[in-house]
Amino acid sequence: MLKLAALFGDNAVLQRDRAVPVWGWCAPFRRVRATLGDGSAETRSGADGKFLLRFPPMPSAVRLTLQVTELESGETATAQNIALGEVWLASGQSNMEFKVSSLADGGAELRRRADAGELDAVRMLTVPRNALLTPARDVDAAWQTASAATIDDWSAVALFFAKKLADELAVPVGVLASSWGGTIAEAWTSGETLARNPDIARAYSEYLLRTGSTEYWDSLSPEELEIPMRNFETALFTHLPPEPENSGFSAGWAESAYDDSNWDRTALPAQWKEFDLNTNGTVWFRRKVEIPAEWAGRELILTLGAVDKHDITYFDGVEVGRTGSGYDTSCWDVCRVYRIPSELVRPGLRVIAVRDYSFAYDGGLTGPASGMKLAPADAEREKISIAGEWSYKIETDLGPAFPHLSGMGLCCPNSFSILFDNMIRPLVPAALRGVIWYQGESNAIRFHQYERLMRDLIADWRFHFAQGDIPFLQVLLAGYRTAMDYDPNSEWAPIREAQSRAAAATGNLVASAVDAGDAADIHPKDKQTVGERLAAAALMQAYGGKEEGSGPVFRSQTRSGDALLLSFDHAAGGLIAPDGRPHGFWIAGNDRVFKPAEAVIAGVKVAVSSPQVPEPVAVRYGWSDNPRSADLRNSAGLPALPFRTDKFDDGENE
Repeated sequence: MLKLAALFGDNAVLQRDRAVPVWGWCAPFRRVRATLGDGSAETRSGADGKFLLRFPPMPSAVRLTLQVTELESGETATAQNIALGEVWLASGQSNMEFKVSSLADGGAELRRRADAGELDAVRMLTVPRNALLTPARDVDAAWQTASAATIDDWSAVALFFAKKLADELAVPVGVLASSWGGTIAEAWTSGETLARNPDIARAYSEYLLRTGSTEYWDSLSPEELEIPMRNFETALFTHLPPEPENSGFSAGWAESAYDDSNWDRTALPAQWKEFDLNTNGTVWFRRKVEIPAEWAGRELILTLGAVDKHDITYFDGVEVGRTGSGYDTSCWDVCRVYRIPSELVRPGLRVIAVRDYSFAYDGGLTGPASGMKLAPADAEREKISIAGEWSYKIETDLGPAFPHLSGMGLCCPNSFSILFDNMIRPLVPAALRGVIWYQGESNAIRFHQYERLMRDLIADWRFHFAQGDIPFLQVLLAGYRTAMDYDPNSEWAPIREAQSRAAAATGNLVASAVDAGDAADIHPKDKQTVGERLAAAALMQAYGGKEEGSGPVFRSQTRSGDALLLSFDHAAGGLIAPDGRPHGFWIAGNDRVFKPAEAVIAGVKVAVSSPQVPEPVAVRYGWSDNPRSADLRNSAGLPALPFRTDKFDDGENE
């Protein structure tokens, strides 16, 4: 009957130099004694049989044995090969969940290093996905040591992070990896904290009442009620029909000459539900485009934006790209970028046709509008927008896949507090050094709320883990979508600003991934840069390292003639740019119209000016979804965080 929580099984890493909580379950009201190396601890189980004991702080060590004994019965639980080192919690959405096997080389180099023993100091426990409405008591997971046979499914960011720490600190590093792609911050925040957020409290209360009603549970099918704790998405999808035959292509729906005058019309980007398609199956979208004469015979780049879930895309009846297969849920928000061969490009009216297949939840061409365009591969500025009115027709109507699970509730990972309850709460109160967090893409459309959400989430986790203000290191979202020097309508620039403000307000550093992105892929494959920048931040914030752990962070501006002089934190060693003059700066006067700016480094400051703005009041830097030209760095080579010095969008100016 004696059982230890999953965190304390074989190969576990426990936090050195801090009191170490260890818990589990036995008969009620029994004395429980434990030993770990030279340390010992004792407690008594409660009425529910749970016990929690704490070892005193101990230094780094390896190959220890943890033994826990229930004294009355003599029953013993033992865990071998325990290490005392550094423990970090890695969480967020798909870019933190991104597996080693998904790296550009399929993980081959990391597997080689694992076989060579170079990753022996790193261990990981991956929390399985779980989105049930009853909070989990424990997680069905085990610690793994690094080997070619184990690391394929590990978080790549977390592995690169842990490897860098292990090398620098010369101690074992363990990661508790708890992530889920496509999830919102509200799902990772406790209900107690959500109830205090005025933006969310009412909706949270209504959600609790709805999911606690007899009507809600009576509405669920037997299949929905049989969802197991693990792999419940797989269990759900086994009840779905296979992807329908592509009958639309056989009917000529991809051809330019096809008459779609009797099809319905809708404005894109949009989710299906936004134009009353509350179903699943396949929907075709068509749009005519006028190809200029000067484009004839030139390769084109077609950017659709995101398509929820899978697509097959045609130009003039010829397939030019497809994304997704089976019941893959990882590509619902991936921007589609397809090349149209030069031999297909002829002047006149041509048709783009997209077959959108969604087997669950919602579907649609979801944009953003700025990312829906057609342009010559060698002259992107000649782009034609393809946002706006499209024709559409349902090819196969499968009906709602999970009519009761499509919204917040059972098995929906984007339900209020559900991932905190199932994937974080069971880890509390583990001894940690800190948290690394890569999330925000799913909250980008509501960026105005994100600073408050993240400040609350950070305080929430610090409270529950009860170890003071442990470091909580966020990743600034990677560059994505079309590279632009400046975009006043950017969604990701303000979400990055919210991330930075939340970090500043809570005393944390961030790691910028802005320059490590991929215009065509929301899941860029350069996870080593991200992981190692998180490690640099950790070494500075958590361990007092003297090496710089952050890129330059805007602090203040002063007027100097017709220029604005900007000061930065994390720039003590000086500022640099590839050609000595940093790019990515835009400047505005009282008319609030931003113009490209000249920037000159002056030691630890940057002077920004433009002949078009003789009386400047504000500067923006790296202000777009994918500001590839932004290249200001500090002497450690870390990129400056994007920023704005104004509050124009908030109806005021600083």
